[in-house]
Amino acid sequence: MKLVKEAVGSILWRSSEFYPWHVYRSFLPFASSSLYELYGHLSDPVQVFSISGEFSGSFIPLSEDVRNAQEVAEAKLSDLPKKFDNYGVQATNYEAEFTEHDVRNGVVTCAAISQDGSHVALGFASGIIEVADINHQRTISRFQSDPPNHPVWIEFILGGNAQIATEDTDGNISVLSHGTCLVPCGALPSGHHPAITVLSSNGCLIVRVPRTLDQNWYRNVALLCVSGEPSIRLLTSPSAPFIPSDPGLSSTPLRHTVGFSPGGRYVGAYDANCAFVWSTDTSELVAQYRVQNPEFWIFNPGYGLPLSYLVPTPVFGDHAVHLTLEEGATHVQSSKPDSTHNVDESWLKRPFYDLSPSMKGNTQAEEHIKAYSSAIGRVPFLSTQSRFLIPPVFFNGQIELIVEPKYDPVYTNTHPSSRENEPWYGDLVYQDQSPYHFPRASKDGTRFLLQGELRTPVVVDISQVVL
Repeated sequence: MKLVKEAVGSILWRSSEFYPWHVYRSFLPFASSSLYELYGHLSDPVQVFSISGEFSGSFIPLSEDVRNAQEVAEAKLSDLPKKFDNYGVQATNYEAEFTEHDVRNGVVTCAAISQDGSHVALGFASGIIEVADINHQRTISRFQSDPPNHPVWIEFILGGNAQIATEDTDGNISVLSHGTCLVPCGALPSGHHPAITVLSSNGCLIVRVPRTLDQNWYRNVALLCVSGEPSIRLLTSPSAPFIPSDPGLSSTPLRHTVGFSPGGRYVGAYDANCAFVWSTDTSELVAQYRVQNPEFWIFNPGYGLPLSYLVPTPVFGDHAVHLTLEEGATHVQSSKPDSTHNVDESWLKRPFYDLSPSMKGNTQAEEHIKAYSSAIGRVPFLSTQSRFLIPPVFFNGQIELIVEPKYDPVYTNTHPSSRENEPWYGDLVYQDQSPYHFPRASKDGTRFLLQGELRTPVVVDISQVVL
């Protein structure tokens, strides 16, 4: 409780927006079960599900075998060699945890939440993946990858809550069919950092973007098709080499900079220098853009924005160029929502928005974040800016929750010489790459996963707060 008191004091001191009630109702759901039992009725009904049930007794139900493995891991942690940072503060010894078999088996290396938020899938370093129904408190399925490499990403597919796709550390991609066995789909080159994956709204397509240290991620973007016989195909890379406008900026997309058009006929991705749109029907590249202000860019969310924006002009793609030139590619005030007729073709006219007209005139970092959150709508994200001593969760233009520092993302380095004692689990982000962390969330954004630097995640439910 000392940490909580210090955190509350820091927040109240740093920002006048955080009133005691706001802080109180944010921290209470993360308190011990006994404290929540006494005072939980005074709080907004934020609910936190954990493997141990330590928060208000709400569980992520898992098998007895997994719970036993975690108990063994916890018991052996104290015997591991200690690691200290440059300031003499004890740090997580990731190398020792990975080397110790019994500890590794109790670590969640990746997780996913279903689109309706009712199911979670947890992948352990032992190669075991379990799917649990948190609404009905039961384990749905459990299976072991072969070979038993730990999974690096999981996605729920086909709109169901029991079918998943996954990839292990060797790049082997598989789909969980009916029952408890994996159907191999093929292998793709894997790197030190897990690839980014995003699911289409109908659950039939997964786009996979590798995280590489060079400028060539867009040459190896793959599409996993899971309707019918699962298949993998590479999307066409640009014919001419792309010269970045700022080579010093990160050349790797982030989770929130990869996405599909509403109907899934197109998929796009952008980094700090360039943006691309492909057809999911033909795998061809249909448009390419130069990114000038990556911190102001968002995907077209499919509705009229509540603030001013620019429509970027592509440097390649006749279809998109003509449509954009007709729009003038000039300052546009919030427009009417797109018609439902031919929604994907309408989306292709403006797959990306540049929010700089609403951002540049405001010097307040917090106002930038609020405007960004308002533009993307019902999508939760943590602000990782240093001015927030404790990470707040923004949702639909407002701060809805404040979480403990241990749920802040784990920062990792892209440089090969910096990989000693690198984290291999948790919410990993590249250093200085983005002021935001987007956790995996349900389609409406009201349930999301947080793991931070911990060995297992929690599910946070804010549905009763933001209705």
